Amino acid sequence: MTSLTSLLIQFAIAGALLTAITVWAKKHQHIFYTFLQHFVGVWFVFSGLVKAVDPIGTAYKMEDYFGAFETTFAGLTNMFQGLAPLFPWLAKHSTGFSIGMVILEIVLGIALIIGWRRKLTAWLFFLLMVVFTLLTGFTYLTGYVPTEANFFDFAQWGPYVKTQMRVTDCGCFGDFIKLDPKISFLKDVGLMIPAFVFLLWSRNMHTLWTARTRDLVAAISTAATLLFCIQNTYLDLPMVDFRPFKIGSNIRERKELESSAKIDVLGWVLENTETGEKVKFMEPEAGKITYYKDYPKNKGWKVKDQIKTDWYVLKDSLRTPITKTKVSDFAIESSENGEITEDLLAEKGYSMMIVAYKLDGSQQKETFTVQDTLWGVDTIAVSKDSFQLAQRLVSVQSRQVERSVFVPTSTYADLFTKSVNPLAEAAAKAGWKVYAVTTYGDAENAADFARKVGAKYPFHRADDKLLKTIIRANPGIVVWKDGQVLDLYHHRHLPNFDQLSVKFK
Repeated sequence: MTSLTSLLIQFAIAGALLTAITVWAKKHQHIFYTFLQHFVGVWFVFSGLVKAVDPIGTAYKMEDYFGAFETTFAGLTNMFQGLAPLFPWLAKHSTGFSIGMVILEIVLGIALIIGWRRKLTAWLFFLLMVVFTLLTGFTYLTGYVPTEANFFDFAQWGPYVKTQMRVTDCGCFGDFIKLDPKISFLKDVGLMIPAFVFLLWSRNMHTLWTARTRDLVAAISTAATLLFCIQNTYLDLPMVDFRPFKIGSNIRERKELESSAKIDVLGWVLENTETGEKVKFMEPEAGKITYYKDYPKNKGWKVKDQIKTDWYVLKDSLRTPITKTKVSDFAIESSENGEITEDLLAEKGYSMMIVAYKLDGSQQKETFTVQDTLWGVDTIAVSKDSFQLAQRLVSVQSRQVERSVFVPTSTYADLFTKSVNPLAEAAAKAGWKVYAVTTYGDAENAADFARKVGAKYPFHRADDKLLKTIIRANPGIVVWKDGQVLDLYHHRHLPNFDQLSVKFK
Protein backbone atom coordinates (compact mmCIF):
# COMPACT_ATOMS: atom_id res chain seq x y z
CA MET A 1 0.00 0.00 0.00
CA THR A 2 1.25 3.47 -0.84
CA SER A 3 2.39 5.49 2.16
CA LEU A 4 3.52 9.07 2.65
CA THR A 5 7.08 7.83 3.22
CA SER A 6 7.21 6.02 -0.13
CA LEU A 7 5.73 9.07 -1.84
CA LEU A 8 8.35 11.36 -0.31
CA ILE A 9 11.12 9.04 -1.49
CA GLN A 10 9.70 9.13 -5.02
CA PHE A 11 9.37 12.94 -4.88
CA ALA A 12 12.98 13.16 -3.72
CA ILE A 13 14.18 10.91 -6.56
CA ALA A 14 12.24 12.94 -9.14
CA GLY A 15 13.57 16.16 -7.59
CA ALA A 16 17.13 14.85 -7.71
CA LEU A 17 16.81 13.88 -11.39
CA LEU A 18 15.40 17.30 -12.31
CA THR A 19 18.14 18.94 -10.25
CA ALA A 20 20.80 16.97 -12.12
CA ILE A 21 19.32 18.10 -15.45
CA THR A 22 19.14 21.71 -14.29
CA VAL A 23 22.77 21.65 -13.07
CA TRP A 24 23.89 19.98 -16.31
CA ALA A 25 22.17 22.77 -18.26
CA LYS A 26 23.87 25.32 -15.98
CA LYS A 27 20.60 26.95 -15.04
CA HIS A 28 21.02 26.68 -11.28
CA GLN A 29 22.33 29.24 -8.81
CA HIS A 30 22.58 27.00 -5.79
CA ILE A 31 22.11 23.21 -5.83
CA PHE A 32 20.24 23.19 -2.50
CA TYR A 33 17.66 25.74 -3.63
CA THR A 34 17.30 24.03 -7.01
CA PHE A 35 16.65 20.66 -5.37
CA LEU A 36 14.15 22.24 -2.96
CA GLN A 37 12.29 23.86 -5.86
CA HIS A 38 12.08 20.60 -7.80
CA PHE A 39 11.22 18.47 -4.75
CA VAL A 40 8.37 20.71 -3.60
CA GLY A 41 7.28 21.39 -7.18
CA VAL A 42 6.93 17.67 -7.97
CA TRP A 43 5.09 17.22 -4.66
CA PHE A 44 2.57 19.93 -5.50
CA VAL A 45 2.02 18.78 -9.07
CA PHE A 46 1.35 15.22 -7.91
CA SER A 47 -0.87 16.33 -5.03
CA GLY A 48 -2.86 18.52 -7.40
CA LEU A 49 -3.19 15.86 -10.10
CA VAL A 50 -4.65 13.20 -7.79
CA LYS A 51 -7.28 15.77 -6.81
CA ALA A 52 -7.77 17.03 -10.39
CA VAL A 53 -9.05 13.62 -11.47
CA ASP A 54 -11.90 14.06 -8.97
CA PRO A 55 -12.46 17.70 -7.97
CA ILE A 56 -15.93 16.88 -6.64
CA GLY A 57 -14.33 14.72 -3.95
CA THR A 58 -12.27 17.70 -2.82
CA ALA A 59 -15.41 19.84 -2.92
CA TYR A 60 -17.14 17.41 -0.54
CA LYS A 61 -14.17 17.66 1.81
CA MET A 62 -14.45 21.45 1.68
CA GLU A 63 -18.12 21.16 2.59
CA ASP A 64 -17.08 19.18 5.68
CA TYR A 65 -14.68 21.95 6.68
CA PHE A 66 -17.22 24.71 6.05
CA GLY A 67 -19.79 22.83 8.12
CA ALA A 68 -17.33 22.42 11.00
CA PHE A 69 -16.36 26.11 10.82
CA GLU A 70 -20.00 27.18 10.81
CA THR A 71 -20.69 25.21 13.99
CA THR A 72 -17.49 26.48 15.62
CA PHE A 73 -18.08 30.17 14.93
CA ALA A 74 -21.81 29.95 15.68
CA GLY A 75 -20.86 28.75 19.16
CA LEU A 76 -18.85 31.88 19.96
CA THR A 77 -20.15 34.82 21.96
CA ASN A 78 -18.00 37.54 20.42
CA MET A 79 -17.94 39.46 17.16
CA PHE A 80 -16.57 36.46 15.26
CA GLN A 81 -19.94 34.75 15.68
CA GLY A 82 -21.10 36.86 12.75
CA LEU A 83 -18.83 34.84 10.44
CA ALA A 84 -20.96 31.69 10.86
CA PRO A 85 -23.52 32.52 8.09
CA LEU A 86 -20.65 32.91 5.61
CA PHE A 87 -19.80 29.22 5.58
CA PRO A 88 -23.10 27.83 4.18
CA TRP A 89 -22.66 30.22 1.26
CA LEU A 90 -19.09 29.01 0.77
CA ALA A 91 -20.32 25.41 0.87
CA LYS A 92 -22.72 26.09 -2.01
CA HIS A 93 -19.74 27.11 -4.16
CA SER A 94 -17.40 24.38 -2.94
CA THR A 95 -16.92 22.86 -6.41
CA GLY A 96 -15.66 26.17 -7.78
CA PHE A 97 -13.33 26.60 -4.82
CA SER A 98 -12.12 23.04 -5.28
CA ILE A 99 -11.25 23.58 -8.93
CA GLY A 100 -9.54 26.89 -8.12
CA MET A 101 -7.44 25.30 -5.39
CA VAL A 102 -6.42 22.38 -7.62
CA ILE A 103 -5.39 24.75 -10.40
CA LEU A 104 -3.38 26.87 -7.97
CA GLU A 105 -1.65 23.81 -6.52
CA ILE A 106 -0.61 22.33 -9.88
CA VAL A 107 0.42 25.64 -11.43
CA LEU A 108 2.42 26.56 -8.31
CA GLY A 109 4.23 23.23 -8.55
CA ILE A 110 5.11 23.91 -12.19
CA ALA A 111 6.06 27.50 -11.32
CA LEU A 112 8.53 26.23 -8.72
CA ILE A 113 10.06 23.76 -11.14
CA ILE A 114 10.63 26.37 -13.90
CA GLY A 115 11.24 29.37 -11.63
CA TRP A 116 8.29 31.43 -12.91
CA ARG A 117 8.06 34.93 -11.35
CA ARG A 118 10.06 33.94 -8.29
CA LYS A 119 8.77 36.51 -5.76
CA LEU A 120 5.14 36.03 -6.74
CA THR A 121 5.52 32.23 -6.66
CA ALA A 122 7.22 32.41 -3.26
CA TRP A 123 4.41 34.53 -1.80
CA LEU A 124 1.63 32.38 -3.28
CA PHE A 125 3.30 29.22 -2.04
CA PHE A 126 3.74 30.71 1.43
CA LEU A 127 0.11 31.87 1.68
CA LEU A 128 -1.23 28.55 0.40
CA MET A 129 0.85 26.68 2.97
CA VAL A 130 -0.48 28.93 5.73
CA VAL A 131 -4.04 28.00 4.68
CA PHE A 132 -3.20 24.29 4.44
CA THR A 133 -1.48 24.31 7.84
CA LEU A 134 -4.45 26.03 9.48
CA LEU A 135 -6.85 23.48 7.98
CA THR A 136 -4.85 20.39 8.92
CA GLY A 137 -4.06 21.94 12.31
CA PHE A 138 -7.76 22.43 12.96
CA THR A 139 -8.46 18.85 11.89
CA TYR A 140 -5.82 17.39 14.19
CA LEU A 141 -6.34 19.67 17.20
CA THR A 142 -10.08 19.03 17.37
CA GLY A 143 -9.06 15.60 18.63
CA TYR A 144 -8.30 17.38 21.92
CA VAL A 145 -11.71 19.08 21.99
CA PRO A 146 -14.68 17.17 23.48
CA THR A 147 -17.58 16.91 21.05
CA GLU A 148 -19.81 19.13 23.18
CA ALA A 149 -17.14 21.84 23.58
CA ASN A 150 -16.21 24.68 21.23
CA PHE A 151 -12.78 24.66 19.59
CA PHE A 152 -11.92 28.07 21.05
CA ASP A 153 -12.94 27.08 24.58
CA PHE A 154 -9.39 26.04 25.44
CA ALA A 155 -10.25 25.32 29.08
CA GLN A 156 -12.37 22.38 27.90
CA TRP A 157 -9.56 20.74 25.94
CA GLY A 158 -8.55 17.32 27.21
CA PRO A 159 -6.63 14.21 26.13
CA TYR A 160 -6.43 13.50 22.40
CA VAL A 161 -9.22 11.25 21.14
CA LYS A 162 -9.29 10.52 17.43
CA THR A 163 -13.07 10.13 17.26
CA GLN A 164 -13.56 13.70 18.47
CA MET A 165 -12.15 15.20 15.28
CA ARG A 166 -14.66 17.34 13.40
CA VAL A 167 -13.19 16.38 9.98
CA THR A 168 -11.79 12.87 9.65
CA ASP A 169 -8.99 13.61 7.16
CA CYS A 170 -7.63 16.60 5.27
CA GLY A 171 -8.00 15.21 1.75
CA CYS A 172 -4.45 16.31 0.94
CA PHE A 173 -4.08 13.58 -1.68
CA GLY A 174 -7.77 13.19 -2.47
CA ASP A 175 -8.93 9.57 -2.29
CA PHE A 176 -5.53 8.30 -3.47
CA ILE A 177 -4.19 7.99 0.07
CA LYS A 178 -5.75 8.84 3.42
CA LEU A 179 -3.31 10.40 5.86
CA ASP A 180 -3.67 10.39 9.61
CA PRO A 181 -4.59 13.98 10.62
CA LYS A 182 -1.53 14.28 12.83
CA ILE A 183 0.73 13.24 9.94
CA SER A 184 -1.04 15.71 7.64
CA PHE A 185 -0.49 18.53 10.11
CA LEU A 186 3.19 17.70 10.63
CA LYS A 187 3.60 17.41 6.85
CA ASP A 188 2.32 20.94 6.37
CA VAL A 189 4.39 22.26 9.25
CA GLY A 190 7.41 20.71 7.51
CA LEU A 191 6.46 22.35 4.20
CA MET A 192 6.39 25.73 5.94
CA ILE A 193 10.20 25.49 6.07
CA PRO A 194 10.71 25.67 2.27
CA ALA A 195 7.88 28.24 2.19
CA PHE A 196 9.96 30.54 4.42
CA VAL A 197 13.14 29.70 2.49
CA PHE A 198 11.57 30.67 -0.84
CA LEU A 199 10.04 33.80 0.67
CA LEU A 200 13.27 35.05 2.24
CA TRP A 201 15.74 34.00 -0.46
CA SER A 202 13.72 33.97 -3.67
CA ARG A 203 16.68 35.51 -5.50
CA ASN A 204 18.53 32.18 -5.10
CA MET A 205 15.80 30.27 -6.95
CA HIS A 206 16.71 29.03 -10.43
CA THR A 207 14.87 30.02 -13.61
CA LEU A 208 14.51 27.98 -16.78
CA TRP A 209 14.22 29.35 -20.33
CA THR A 210 13.17 32.92 -20.99
CA ALA A 211 10.63 34.97 -19.04
CA ARG A 212 8.25 34.88 -22.00
CA THR A 213 8.50 31.09 -22.26
CA ARG A 214 7.88 30.71 -18.54
CA ASP A 215 4.79 32.91 -18.78
CA LEU A 216 3.55 30.81 -21.68
CA VAL A 217 4.10 27.56 -19.75
CA ALA A 218 2.25 28.97 -16.73
CA ALA A 219 -0.67 30.12 -18.90
CA ILE A 220 -0.93 26.83 -20.78
CA SER A 221 -0.73 24.89 -17.50
CA THR A 222 -3.54 26.96 -16.01
CA ALA A 223 -5.81 26.51 -19.03
CA ALA A 224 -5.05 22.79 -19.35
CA THR A 225 -5.69 22.15 -15.65
CA LEU A 226 -8.97 24.08 -15.78
CA LEU A 227 -10.20 22.03 -18.75
CA PHE A 228 -9.03 18.81 -17.10
CA CYS A 229 -10.94 19.63 -13.91
CA ILE A 230 -14.09 20.55 -15.85
CA GLN A 231 -13.87 17.26 -17.76
CA ASN A 232 -13.68 15.30 -14.48
CA THR A 233 -16.40 17.34 -12.79
CA TYR A 234 -19.16 18.53 -15.09
CA LEU A 235 -18.64 16.53 -18.27
CA ASP A 236 -17.82 13.00 -17.14
CA LEU A 237 -16.89 10.73 -14.25
CA PRO A 238 -13.38 10.96 -12.72
CA MET A 239 -10.74 9.79 -15.17
CA VAL A 240 -9.11 7.73 -12.40
CA ASP A 241 -11.26 6.27 -9.63
CA PHE A 242 -9.70 5.75 -6.20
CA ARG A 243 -13.00 5.18 -4.39
CA PRO A 244 -14.14 1.86 -2.87
CA PHE A 245 -17.05 1.62 -5.37
CA LYS A 246 -14.87 1.71 -8.47
CA ILE A 247 -15.51 -0.66 -11.37
CA GLY A 248 -14.67 -4.23 -10.42
CA SER A 249 -15.23 -3.80 -6.68
CA ASN A 250 -17.16 -6.61 -5.03
CA ILE A 251 -19.18 -4.67 -2.49
CA ARG A 252 -20.82 -7.73 -0.98
CA GLU A 253 -17.48 -9.35 -0.13
CA ARG A 254 -15.92 -6.09 1.05
CA LYS A 255 -18.89 -5.31 3.30
CA GLU A 256 -18.69 -8.76 4.85
CA LEU A 257 -14.96 -8.30 5.43
CA GLU A 258 -15.36 -4.89 7.03
CA SER A 259 -18.28 -6.15 9.12
CA SER A 260 -15.98 -8.79 10.62
CA ALA A 261 -13.30 -6.22 11.54
CA LYS A 262 -12.56 -5.72 15.22
CA ILE A 263 -10.96 -3.18 17.50
CA ASP A 264 -9.52 -3.53 20.99
CA VAL A 265 -10.11 -1.04 23.76
CA LEU A 266 -6.73 0.04 25.14
CA GLY A 267 -7.84 2.70 27.58
CA TRP A 268 -10.29 5.40 28.51
CA VAL A 269 -10.63 9.15 28.61
CA LEU A 270 -12.22 9.99 31.95
CA GLU A 271 -13.67 13.20 33.36
CA ASN A 272 -14.55 14.13 36.89
CA THR A 273 -17.98 15.79 36.93
CA GLU A 274 -17.22 17.44 40.28
CA THR A 275 -13.80 18.95 39.56
CA GLY A 276 -13.74 19.00 35.74
CA GLU A 277 -10.42 17.11 35.75
CA LYS A 278 -9.69 14.98 32.68
CA VAL A 279 -7.34 12.00 32.61
CA LYS A 280 -6.26 9.29 30.21
CA PHE A 281 -6.18 5.78 31.69
CA MET A 282 -4.49 2.95 29.80
CA GLU A 283 -5.57 -0.57 30.64
CA PRO A 284 -2.75 -2.96 31.64
CA GLU A 285 -4.24 -5.49 29.21
CA ALA A 286 -6.24 -4.76 26.08
CA GLY A 287 -9.92 -5.51 26.46
CA LYS A 288 -9.87 -5.42 30.24
CA ILE A 289 -11.95 -2.96 32.29
CA THR A 290 -10.13 -1.92 35.45
CA TYR A 291 -10.28 1.88 35.38
CA TYR A 292 -13.11 2.00 37.91
CA LYS A 293 -10.76 0.80 40.66
CA ASP A 294 -8.69 3.99 40.48
CA TYR A 295 -11.45 6.25 39.20
CA PRO A 296 -14.71 5.12 40.82
CA LYS A 297 -18.09 6.40 39.72
CA ASN A 298 -19.07 7.42 43.26
CA LYS A 299 -16.24 9.97 43.23
CA GLY A 300 -17.54 11.74 40.16
CA TRP A 301 -15.61 9.93 37.39
CA LYS A 302 -17.28 9.04 34.13
CA VAL A 303 -16.09 7.76 30.75
CA LYS A 304 -15.83 10.42 28.04
CA ASP A 305 -14.36 8.23 25.32
CA GLN A 306 -12.46 5.07 24.52
CA ILE A 307 -8.88 4.72 23.34
CA LYS A 308 -8.90 1.95 20.74
CA THR A 309 -6.69 0.15 18.28
CA ASP A 310 -7.12 0.50 14.54
CA TRP A 311 -9.47 -1.94 12.81
CA TYR A 312 -8.16 -5.44 12.10
CA VAL A 313 -9.36 -8.87 11.01
CA LEU A 314 -8.09 -12.23 12.21
CA LYS A 315 -6.62 -14.48 9.53
CA ASP A 316 -5.07 -17.74 10.68
CA SER A 317 -4.95 -16.30 14.22
CA LEU A 318 -2.93 -13.36 12.94
CA ARG A 319 -4.08 -9.75 12.98
CA THR A 320 -4.31 -8.12 9.58
CA PRO A 321 -4.89 -4.34 9.60
CA ILE A 322 -7.88 -3.22 7.58
CA THR A 323 -9.09 0.19 6.53
CA LYS A 324 -12.76 0.88 7.03
CA THR A 325 -14.22 2.44 3.90
CA LYS A 326 -17.60 3.87 2.97
CA VAL A 327 -18.60 0.34 2.04
CA SER A 328 -19.21 -0.21 5.77
CA ASP A 329 -21.97 2.41 5.53
CA PHE A 330 -23.58 0.86 2.45
CA ALA A 331 -27.21 0.68 3.53
CA ILE A 332 -30.33 1.18 1.42
CA GLU A 333 -33.88 1.36 2.66
CA SER A 334 -37.24 0.86 0.99
CA SER A 335 -40.30 2.75 2.15
CA GLU A 336 -42.29 -0.50 2.06
CA ASN A 337 -39.83 -3.11 3.35
CA GLY A 338 -37.31 -1.21 5.46
CA GLU A 339 -33.64 -2.04 4.96
CA ILE A 340 -33.04 -4.03 1.78
CA THR A 341 -29.23 -3.84 1.62
CA GLU A 342 -28.60 -7.58 1.84
CA ASP A 343 -31.30 -8.35 -0.70
CA LEU A 344 -29.76 -5.98 -3.24
CA LEU A 345 -26.23 -7.27 -2.71
CA ALA A 346 -27.44 -10.87 -2.95
CA GLU A 347 -29.43 -10.17 -6.14
CA LYS A 348 -28.61 -12.72 -8.82
CA GLY A 349 -28.03 -11.50 -12.34
CA TYR A 350 -27.81 -7.93 -13.53
CA SER A 351 -29.31 -4.93 -11.81
CA MET A 352 -29.30 -1.22 -12.52
CA MET A 353 -29.06 1.36 -9.76
CA ILE A 354 -30.06 4.91 -10.68
CA VAL A 355 -28.33 7.23 -8.22
CA ALA A 356 -29.95 10.62 -7.71
CA TYR A 357 -28.34 12.20 -4.66
CA LYS A 358 -30.20 15.46 -5.20
CA LEU A 359 -33.59 15.72 -6.83
CA ASP A 360 -33.27 19.07 -8.53
CA GLY A 361 -36.52 20.99 -8.12
CA SER A 362 -38.69 22.77 -5.58
CA GLN A 363 -41.97 22.63 -3.74
CA GLN A 364 -44.72 24.44 -5.62
CA LYS A 365 -48.42 24.98 -5.20
CA GLU A 366 -50.61 23.16 -7.69
CA THR A 367 -54.37 23.60 -8.14
CA PHE A 368 -56.57 20.52 -8.48
CA THR A 369 -60.26 20.18 -9.24
CA VAL A 370 -62.15 17.89 -6.90
CA GLN A 371 -65.77 16.81 -7.02
CA ASP A 372 -67.92 17.18 -3.91
CA THR A 373 -70.86 14.79 -4.16
CA LEU A 374 -73.89 15.22 -1.91
CA TRP A 375 -75.99 12.12 -1.33
CA GLY A 376 -79.42 11.80 0.24
CA VAL A 377 -80.95 8.72 1.81
CA ASP A 378 -84.55 7.65 1.18
CA THR A 379 -86.47 5.15 3.25
CA ILE A 380 -88.45 2.73 1.09
CA ALA A 381 -91.08 0.39 2.50
CA VAL A 382 -90.49 -3.12 1.26
CA SER A 383 -93.30 -4.68 3.26
CA LYS A 384 -95.49 -3.86 6.20
CA ASP A 385 -92.67 -4.43 8.69
CA SER A 386 -89.62 -4.00 6.49
CA PHE A 387 -87.85 -0.93 5.17
CA GLN A 388 -84.83 -0.38 2.90
CA LEU A 389 -82.46 2.60 2.76
CA ALA A 390 -81.58 3.84 -0.72
CA GLN A 391 -78.97 6.46 -1.61
CA ARG A 392 -80.03 9.29 -3.85
CA LEU A 393 -77.70 11.69 -5.68
CA VAL A 394 -78.56 15.21 -4.63
CA SER A 395 -75.86 17.29 -6.31
CA VAL A 396 -72.29 17.30 -7.65
CA GLN A 397 -70.21 20.42 -7.20
CA SER A 398 -66.69 21.13 -8.39
CA ARG A 399 -64.19 23.11 -6.34
CA GLN A 400 -60.53 24.11 -6.64
CA VAL A 401 -58.00 23.02 -3.99
CA GLU A 402 -54.30 23.73 -3.62
CA ARG A 403 -51.62 21.41 -2.38
CA SER A 404 -47.83 21.53 -2.24
CA VAL A 405 -46.06 19.17 -4.64
CA PHE A 406 -42.46 18.68 -5.67
CA VAL A 407 -41.81 19.87 -9.21
CA PRO A 408 -38.44 19.05 -10.84
CA THR A 409 -36.66 21.59 -12.97
CA SER A 410 -37.24 21.08 -16.67
CA THR A 411 -33.56 20.32 -17.32
CA TYR A 412 -33.38 17.69 -14.60
CA ALA A 413 -36.72 16.15 -15.60
CA ASP A 414 -35.53 15.88 -19.21
CA LEU A 415 -32.54 13.83 -18.09
CA PHE A 416 -34.95 11.18 -16.83
CA THR A 417 -37.67 11.34 -19.48
CA LYS A 418 -35.28 11.38 -22.44
CA SER A 419 -32.30 9.34 -21.21
CA VAL A 420 -32.66 7.49 -17.93
CA ASN A 421 -36.23 6.16 -18.24
CA PRO A 422 -35.87 4.61 -21.73
CA LEU A 423 -32.71 2.81 -20.60
CA ALA A 424 -34.37 1.66 -17.37
CA GLU A 425 -37.47 0.39 -19.17
CA ALA A 426 -35.40 -1.59 -21.67
CA ALA A 427 -33.33 -3.09 -18.85
CA ALA A 428 -36.47 -4.08 -16.92
CA LYS A 429 -37.93 -5.78 -20.02
CA ALA A 430 -34.70 -7.77 -20.33
CA GLY A 431 -35.09 -9.06 -16.78
CA TRP A 432 -32.76 -6.69 -14.98
CA LYS A 433 -33.70 -5.41 -11.53
CA VAL A 434 -34.06 -1.63 -11.82
CA TYR A 435 -34.39 0.83 -8.97
CA ALA A 436 -33.44 4.37 -8.06
CA VAL A 437 -31.83 5.60 -4.84
CA THR A 438 -32.10 9.10 -3.49
CA THR A 439 -31.24 10.67 -0.15
CA TYR A 440 -33.26 10.54 3.05
CA GLY A 441 -33.93 14.25 2.68
CA ASP A 442 -35.34 13.86 -0.83
CA ALA A 443 -37.21 10.61 -0.14
CA GLU A 444 -40.42 12.46 0.70
CA ASN A 445 -40.31 14.10 -2.74
CA ALA A 446 -39.62 10.86 -4.60
CA ALA A 447 -43.27 9.97 -5.24
CA ASP A 448 -44.05 13.39 -6.75
CA PHE A 449 -40.83 13.27 -8.75
CA ALA A 450 -41.51 9.79 -10.12
CA ARG A 451 -45.01 10.82 -11.18
CA LYS A 452 -43.75 13.99 -12.88
CA VAL A 453 -41.03 12.24 -14.90
CA GLY A 454 -42.97 9.03 -15.53
CA ALA A 455 -40.57 6.73 -13.66
CA LYS A 456 -41.95 3.19 -13.37
CA TYR A 457 -39.22 1.87 -11.07
CA PRO A 458 -39.15 2.15 -7.26
CA PHE A 459 -37.26 4.86 -5.41
CA HIS A 460 -35.27 3.78 -2.36
CA ARG A 461 -33.28 5.95 0.05
CA ALA A 462 -29.75 6.08 1.47
CA ASP A 463 -27.23 8.44 3.06
CA ASP A 464 -26.24 11.34 0.80
CA LYS A 465 -22.49 10.93 1.43
CA LEU A 466 -22.75 7.27 0.51
CA LEU A 467 -24.44 8.07 -2.80
CA LYS A 468 -21.90 10.80 -3.57
CA THR A 469 -19.12 8.29 -2.90
CA ILE A 470 -20.64 5.63 -5.15
CA ILE A 471 -20.77 7.84 -8.25
CA ARG A 472 -19.93 11.46 -9.04
CA ALA A 473 -22.97 12.10 -11.20
CA ASN A 474 -26.49 13.23 -10.48
CA PRO A 475 -28.13 11.24 -11.90
CA GLY A 476 -25.72 8.40 -12.55
CA ILE A 477 -26.12 4.74 -13.46
CA VAL A 478 -24.44 1.82 -11.69
CA VAL A 479 -24.55 -1.64 -13.26
CA TRP A 480 -24.30 -4.50 -10.74
CA LYS A 481 -24.09 -8.25 -10.84
CA ASP A 482 -23.96 -10.50 -7.78
CA GLY A 483 -22.90 -7.65 -5.52
CA GLN A 484 -20.11 -6.46 -7.84
CA VAL A 485 -19.88 -3.08 -9.58
CA LEU A 486 -19.55 -3.76 -13.31
CA ASP A 487 -19.78 -0.26 -14.73
CA LEU A 488 -20.55 3.39 -13.93
CA TYR A 489 -22.14 5.93 -16.27
CA HIS A 490 -22.47 9.70 -16.10
CA HIS A 491 -25.83 11.01 -17.29
CA ARG A 492 -24.05 12.80 -20.15
CA HIS A 493 -22.73 9.52 -21.51
CA LEU A 494 -25.50 6.98 -21.03
CA PRO A 495 -25.40 4.04 -23.44
CA ASN A 496 -28.49 2.54 -25.02
CA PHE A 497 -29.53 -0.87 -23.77
CA ASP A 498 -28.38 -2.61 -26.94
CA GLN A 499 -24.84 -1.55 -26.08
CA LEU A 500 -25.24 -2.81 -22.51
CA SER A 501 -26.68 -6.14 -23.62
CA VAL A 502 -23.70 -6.70 -25.90
CA LYS A 503 -21.21 -5.68 -23.19
CA PHE A 504 -22.85 -7.74 -20.44
CA LYS A 505 -23.96 -10.97 -22.06
